[in-house]
Amino acid sequence: MDPRGAGPPVRLQTHVSNPSGRRWALLIHGLCSDGTCWWRLGSSLAAAGWLVVAPDLRGHGRSPTADRFDLATLAADVRTLGSGPGLLVGHSLGGAIAAHLLATDERIAAAVLVDPVMDLRPSVREGLRQQLRAEAHGLDAAQVRTANPDWSERDVWRKVTATALVTPDVVDAVLDDNDPWDLWASVEAWRAPVAWLSADPARGGLLDPVRAAALADGRRLHHESVDAGHSIHRERPDRVEAAVTRVRPDAFVPDLGDDPADR
Repeated sequence: MDPRGAGPPVRLQTHVSNPSGRRWALLIHGLCSDGTCWWRLGSSLAAAGWLVVAPDLRGHGRSPTADRFDLATLAADVRTLGSGPGLLVGHSLGGAIAAHLLATDERIAAAVLVDPVMDLRPSVREGLRQQLRAEAHGLDAAQVRTANPDWSERDVWRKVTATALVTPDVVDAVLDDNDPWDLWASVEAWRAPVAWLSADPARGGLLDPVRAAALADGRRLHHESVDAGHSIHRERPDRVEAAVTRVRPDAFVPDLGDDPADR
């Protein structure tokens, strides 16, 4: 998306579970969040023997900020953590980064994209900008609970903490550095089995469910519409785990052998 290519990477703060795991999973959060949003999925995968790495993207959590936020550069940051994960999961902006990685890293074994931002029309972009700039000022727990009655208390407080560490200029940089935003052409280059979950568009879903369903072939690409808001991993974590099982039937089976392809 950026003709300049990727900028120099930054060293990302990472949240690691089960550091001695024999397979590794990479979980990428969305805009105005951080790596701790994956606490539930990360715990399940770690219990099954995975080494789970959930970074804070640049400008988020405890990671440094920088001058560029285009997807190629965000992906370059993530690549410093390793290549060819046995499982790649991304939400929203993290789903867009995952889409970029899927098109450029043939060693990725399987992926789940949770309401990824595959395209962003100008009218949608500006509405999203206002919403996320307001979040970046910092949300309080009462606001988050009211807007998301189905979230657990842990998800509420992880969101409160994450928004306090993001500034509005980062929101602007992500949106402006990736204009025009369109990742649909990258799907042809994906080689790994991928499941993508689309949230209800009336509740903030950003993945076009019609277009995603049309591309799904039931073999390499799987699609499911979920009756949930944009943060499916917080509201319906069971659906995310089911999607993981679809692309990695062995995902939650513990004590697998040390197959290098699963690392």
